[in-house]
Amino acid sequence: MQDLKKNKRKMNQSMLQHEAKEDLNEELQGDIARSCKQKGCDCNKHNEEHEFECDCVCKPKHNHKHDEECKPCEVESDECVDNVCGEECCTPLASHKFSTANSVPLAIETNRIFDSIKFQVFTDADAPNGEDLFFEYEVVSVNGPIPRSGVVNVNIDKVCMNYTDVIIQPGCTTLEDHIVRAIKEAEKEPCEQENLCPEFGDIDGEFCKTSFEYNVCGNQNRECSSKGKGERAAYKEKGLKVIVKNLVLELRGKCGCTDVTVLAYPARRTGNGDLELVNKVVFNFNTLTAPMCVPANGTSFTLRQNFQTALTVDCIGKTLLKLVDENCCECYYDFCIPNGIDLILCLEETVSILVSEQIVVLAYPNAVEPRIVDTFAKVCDFTNNTGNNDNDNHGKKKGCNCMR
Repeated sequence: MQDLKKNKRKMNQSMLQHEAKEDLNEELQGDIARSCKQKGCDCNKHNEEHEFECDCVCKPKHNHKHDEECKPCEVESDECVDNVCGEECCTPLASHKFSTANSVPLAIETNRIFDSIKFQVFTDADAPNGEDLFFEYEVVSVNGPIPRSGVVNVNIDKVCMNYTDVIIQPGCTTLEDHIVRAIKEAEKEPCEQENLCPEFGDIDGEFCKTSFEYNVCGNQNRECSSKGKGERAAYKEKGLKVIVKNLVLELRGKCGCTDVTVLAYPARRTGNGDLELVNKVVFNFNTLTAPMCVPANGTSFTLRQNFQTALTVDCIGKTLLKLVDENCCECYYDFCIPNGIDLILCLEETVSILVSEQIVVLAYPNAVEPRIVDTFAKVCDFTNNTGNNDNDNHGKKKGCNCMR
């Protein structure tokens, strides 16, 4: 959780170093100009009597009379290539368009959705052991002036969520008058790989699971089965819990025209009243229950749960900022939200009854064509190997598209 703070401090230090370099360059340019004047050098024409040349130093128009003769320095390169990272978004494979004329019938065994329901619920966050959740704040950036005394209000514009894992624990799932057993997946070894970014912590390889399946033994209801209907059964899920690990909230706001960035770390209150940081927050949901329609002919079926989660926060109203200490180039602030932060998890759960059936479908006879990965053609390009990539396809010099 400290890495986010360290990166921001490095960014502030690099900005200060950049400003210091600019000041040093201005001083050096001033020394060069004074040296030229003392030696009688004219920067706008070459004086053959002197053994040296004085480079023209371009300055703003209000203090230089010959700006049109001062040209900025340009880097000349013999060979250039394009950045081939590509776009962030991509297009998935699409099936071929086919009709009855170019398709073939295939007999397959698959799952058919017999019934399906959807729960849409939300709840507030708790500390790991069910205690009330608090937040400890750290001001990491104040870009602009604020009053040196007194307390000022900061208007929060955006809240960013940073976390490593979301773990879903379905709890106890039952179906009235039916035996429900979870389908245990074969144990999978986590992918072992070298951690190339140690500043983000170790890769724990925890499997992110959002879908759960259960085998259900069916019951025979002759009355409903004779009518070609299903049997009504009550679905119940008790003890549903979602855990979010290593959560850090980034609060971005303004105090007038000053940008303020604050990090909020989850914590719980100890017996002596102090705040103790926690590495996870827990969302406990009430019992979810609803009637479902299940097969009445006695056949077994599958019960599937699919989850979608989204973190959000309720309205953050009044926030207070105060300067408590100013030491050299670094300032220290106190930050407070009187009403606290209400962290909320929105959850959407789809529960489906799946029955196995043999069906006949029309399909395209050819397999899906994968994309060919040609690493040589992607990286190596000899079509413009002329030693000068500044020419266009007609051999003419490319014009400058850079607007100043």
